[in-house]
Amino acid sequence: MQHFSPTTVQLIITVSVVILYFIISRRIAPVLYRFIAASQLKAEMNKRALVVFHIILALLLIVVLSIVWGVDIRGLLVLASSMIAVVGVALFAAWSLLSNITAFFILLGQKAFAEGMEVRVVDGGNFLEGRIIEINLFSTVLRTKDNELVVYPNNLLISRPVVVFPKKSRKTVNHTVVEKARRWRSKTLIGQRSE
Repeated sequence: MQHFSPTTVQLIITVSVVILYFIISRRIAPVLYRFIAASQLKAEMNKRALVVFHIILALLLIVVLSIVWGVDIRGLLVLASSMIAVVGVALFAAWSLLSNITAFFILLGQKAFAEGMEVRVVDGGNFLEGRIIEINLFSTVLRTKDNELVVYPNNLLISRPVVVFPKKSRKTVNHTVVEKARRWRSKTLIGQRSE
């Protein structure tokens, strides 16, 4: 490396970092695909999660290349502190659009908030009960027992107590099982009487 000029060394490091970026994106992406597939999310949400992963990886590549080429680190620190401030506002501002987007990513990691799960959102003395139909970037759509669609903001969903009903206690499933048991029992009794 001593025989090369500083620009040549920077080019070699840049090429190495870019190759490493592609290797990491190719190796981690299948693991991410498997994790997302196991989370029972819609295909659209899977695409969003992958886009976020690639954006974060690209930002990391830009930071490393900036350091290699001698970009002023103070500018990067100002950018990083601004990003941290925006994320802080997103986490703590109750009615902010950023808080809904941040809450969406928090909900992505929660298996209890998969589509099809029945939940009860408790808000003081009131509550909202329904089945999760869709989780969007800003809101979650719930279908109530009266077949009404309720659009509930994501930031309120993670800031309120939520009761997640286990699949075994769902009324629709229990009615179906009970009906099947009654039919089987009646067939069995009719078969025994005819003998």
